[in-house]
Amino acid sequence: MQRLFKNLSLPSRIALIVCAAALVGCLAMMAVTPARSALVYQSNEYEAEIQQTHIGVALTENGKEVSGDNDLLKDQVYLLGGDDTLKPGKTYPEALAVKNISSDMDEYVRLTVRKYWAIGEKQDAQGNDARVKSALRDPSFIELEFDENSTGSWVYSEEESTPERLVFYYKDVLKAGHSSEPAVTGIRVSEQITKNVKEDYSKCWLAISAQVDSVQVNNAADAAKSAWGVDIADLGLDWSAGMTDEPAPAGE
Repeated sequence: MQRLFKNLSLPSRIALIVCAAALVGCLAMMAVTPARSALVYQSNEYEAEIQQTHIGVALTENGKEVSGDNDLLKDQVYLLGGDDTLKPGKTYPEALAVKNISSDMDEYVRLTVRKYWAIGEKQDAQGNDARVKSALRDPSFIELEFDENSTGSWVYSEEESTPERLVFYYKDVLKAGHSSEPAVTGIRVSEQITKNVKEDYSKCWLAISAQVDSVQVNNAADAAKSAWGVDIADLGLDWSAGMTDEPAPAGE
């Protein structure tokens, strides 16, 4: 979750740090007030989810596997590209993709990216993280860039997506040891935020999280339906590639 600003048209330096949670997903924080220092955030609930889940895929950012704390969005020089400030309406590079880290198992994958605002302090009087999601701030002010030219290998699921959540399915089987093309290629803050008068964004954090899910190639359509409640045929996907026929029992 990331820190906000009162008036994004005013110069304000950006400090950002992320807490990446191993294989399943990442949380990113972007601070936009000059008085704030870089921060790290990871909820205990999220950590518990990671520890209980084991899949053979990982999130990558700008071609690099995200594998530990503070990996995501830590290269401010690359992100800002020479700018001193985060400028509303300008797209900054942030390529999110998936890598199959299995040594011998092909997968079909889904990527879910969430964006929202959080409020509260980094630490309360007891030293605990006091930030919580704000239901009043508009997540549509956080914009992720994707289009057919840059993400032609992915299908964007409009039915599952909301102003807060974007869901993508990789069209083809992701071979063991291979990486996908990016589903998201950039991030920006909408220019419309400077015109918002309903809510105060001066003491908020802008939050981004990404989660990768996968199913094995055998019976992938049924597995996706069971795990995610999604009929991939409705998305125009054919996830039958890579299936292997089981040998018939002896004597048949």
